[in-house]
Amino acid sequence: MHATDTQALRLKCRSRRGASADLEVLDISIGGAMVESRGWSAEVGERVLVTLPGLSAQPAELVWMEDGRAGIAFEHPLHETVFDRLEAMIGEQ
Repeated sequence: MHATDTQALRLKCRSRRGASADLEVLDISIGGAMVESRGWSAEVGERVLVTLPGLSAQPAELVWMEDGRAGIAFEHPLHETVFDRLEAMIGEQ
């Protein structure tokens, strides 16, 4: 695959206040993700709904924000095969 053919893995995030953001995933684990958060006006401790490619929205929590990055903890861990697919998408960038 050529570099011009790849797209960054993105995560859609919606807060209970109705604000939504489309964030680039910088790193992912079974239990959460680190995302690019510049311009995102969420607050640490805020409960959010996150949607990853091919998955339905799932509850999560914003656990930290620093230097334009944020950590999101998933309420339910990702299934291992789903995690492997998403992690591979980040590796293609």
